[in-house]
Amino acid sequence: MGLIPESAIEEVLDRADIVDTVRHYVNLDKAGKNWKGLCPFHDDHDPSLKVHRGKGIYKCFACGAGGNAIGFVMEMEGWSFPEAVRHLAERNGVEIPDQDPEEAERARRRRERKQRYFEIMSEARDFYESNLWGEAGGEARDYLVDRGLDEATIRDFGLGYAPEGWQNLLDHLRRQGFESDEIEDAGLALERNSGTGYYDRFRHRVVFPVVDIWRKTRAFGGRTLEEDDDTPKYINSPETDFYEKGEELYGLHVAKQHFGDEDFALVVEGNFDVLVLHAAGFSTTVAPMGTALTEEQAELLSRYTQRVVVAFDGDEAGRKASRRCIPALQAAGLEGRIVRFDISDDPDSFVRREGADALRSKIERADSLIGWALDRVLAPAVGDDVERKLTALEEATTILDEVESRVAWNHYAQDIARQLSIEPDVLREYAQRPERARDEAAEALQQHNHEPLELDPTEFKVLVLLLEKPERLETFLEEEYDTFLDSEVLASFLDELHDHYRDQGAIEPPLLLERIDEPRFRQTVLEALDPEEPIGIDAREQSAVYRDCIESLKRKWVDRTLTYLERRFERIDFQQDTEARKRLNEQWKQVRQVKASLD
Repeated sequence: MGLIPESAIEEVLDRADIVDTVRHYVNLDKAGKNWKGLCPFHDDHDPSLKVHRGKGIYKCFACGAGGNAIGFVMEMEGWSFPEAVRHLAERNGVEIPDQDPEEAERARRRRERKQRYFEIMSEARDFYESNLWGEAGGEARDYLVDRGLDEATIRDFGLGYAPEGWQNLLDHLRRQGFESDEIEDAGLALERNSGTGYYDRFRHRVVFPVVDIWRKTRAFGGRTLEEDDDTPKYINSPETDFYEKGEELYGLHVAKQHFGDEDFALVVEGNFDVLVLHAAGFSTTVAPMGTALTEEQAELLSRYTQRVVVAFDGDEAGRKASRRCIPALQAAGLEGRIVRFDISDDPDSFVRREGADALRSKIERADSLIGWALDRVLAPAVGDDVERKLTALEEATTILDEVESRVAWNHYAQDIARQLSIEPDVLREYAQRPERARDEAAEALQQHNHEPLELDPTEFKVLVLLLEKPERLETFLEEEYDTFLDSEVLASFLDELHDHYRDQGAIEPPLLLERIDEPRFRQTVLEALDPEEPIGIDAREQSAVYRDCIESLKRKWVDRTLTYLERRFERIDFQQDTEARKRLNEQWKQVRQVKASLD
């Protein structure tokens, strides 16, 4: 049995959740953002063992035992280090290859290179940070304050300043004993075109250290303080042997300490979004290093939370990036939700303009990420264009392919089928064999375009009567009878009908039908214009039916609303939310008054 590669040991520690590891031997209870239990290493009667998931360690405050997951298993089982590592590797799906002497030597050299890499990055971070707080960093400090950051946030994230000049960092690191080629390999310097030397990658920039969950500095990002348009606004370290941007999340080393206070991760696009939101109190904010969220990054988040709220910029690029988060979140078993911003807005500008409470309100109302993505592809399919609906069906089933849960898949499939007006079985067949089922789907879409949208019988009667005698519309809308309708499509159409009647002075069926985009509702209106069974034999009887319909609409509205309020009463914690209780009680009183007037 050869030496265990350091990379394998790191992967074991990455994957071996400390809480799950300890819980295999000890009963643990939640204690704030950490866990506690009876220490197995001494006669413990009052729980003294504390387990910190975010830090990946355990500690007994009575006997002093402590360490990581590997150390815990060694103590419990009496195993050697390799035995404990291999045990945890097997439990957590990490493959540890056997090594021959040559492989062991290569592993040793890599460990030395890695240690050297982190020493360089740590020294560079200290250099940048000291410059920010020194005399040279005045402009950078002012810039950070103007961007809404306080000193505590700046220091928490270790921000720094790369001063003007071509080789300030280079000279500093050389004085510390590092070679130029090492500094270049770390991504901190570039070779001159002439091949005669090197120069600093980051110059006159605010610098953001990229720190992993073990608080090791892996890379840097830099934002220019230059005013000219020729200078790139942001530059980042290149990927190296010890840094892959798809494996890190900016800000997670700070955020992981706060998941006991928040039950979600807020994922934003840029470094400044992270910093500004942390300063505003959103302490579990992270960013995926300028890339789409990867499976590795989502897996990292799954150690700390089961819910992710995506808050990318409101422009089209931000929306596309939000869509691309779905596969990674699904693969990690995370619930994804989305905060929507206006097209020219982003989290940084929004929270500085509207305040933290406004953003928290948006987060509380965040939509399902999958539901939002489906709405984006289904919304353009309104109307009777079968090709457009087929395109929407294709894009919607692509999203469905990324849904891991069978229950969730069925839920969204039902919703897609409803919005496209096809049978769920047709959708399932298309999802399984899109090429073979395309013609059948097209036929189903075409057929359903000519089927009417089914309305409640009372609401259909109201439609027939208002079409037959449109002068009733003025009073119907003034009395707000449309608020008693269950069909939003019908309620919206009655405004269109009123405008049509006012413009034309009469109902002109050909013109009216042209105002209706939804093909199935167009069929409903067509049936209402020429019903199979006329309502009433004369004007007096029709008026009586109309009055009965209005009363019926009110009663049905009362029943629906009381049922809704009862459910709200069951879900809300009145001790915590007295305002909500007050609002619900007032609504309940008003609805009961309407009910009493009908009895």
